[in-house]
Amino acid sequence: MGGPATTDSPPPRPPWRRTGWAILTVGVLLVVAAFWLPAWRTVYPDRTDVTPGSKELGWALPFAVTAAVFATLSLVNVGPARRIWRQASLGMLISNALACGSITGVYWYFEAEDPYVEQELLSTRPGAGLLLALLGYLLIPLAGALPNGRAPGPGVTSPRL
Repeated sequence: MGGPATTDSPPPRPPWRRTGWAILTVGVLLVVAAFWLPAWRTVYPDRTDVTPGSKELGWALPFAVTAAVFATLSLVNVGPARRIWRQASLGMLISNALACGSITGVYWYFEAEDPYVEQELLSTRPGAGLLLALLGYLLIPLAGALPNGRAPGPGVTSPRL
């Protein structure tokens, strides 16, 4: 009736791990949703050209898959093995932030400064698909780069990465 509690149940997951899985899921869903939304929008006096996300965002898919693998390995491992994958995820986060921002900026510059259409071009800008994909490309490695959430031990002045 009121017997001892069984210890067969697994220990609860730490909050940082639940948060990491939630961020990873949202990032993957944003990247997937971005393929069905317009990636780039260019407005001319007589028409509006919309580039679909499926055509424009495919080149960056390997970066998202690599970051998702690193984040998954970071979230399932513990101890020293997790540290390696967390550092790899942090590197992917930094490289994705720099690459996505600079590639988008360069593309935007050359699209707006195209000498053949400069007189006709009214505006050009990223679409919702590209913005969601960029956010997803940042959230995916962020999930794997989250710290453990432990307080430092006695005598430790800064938490270890």
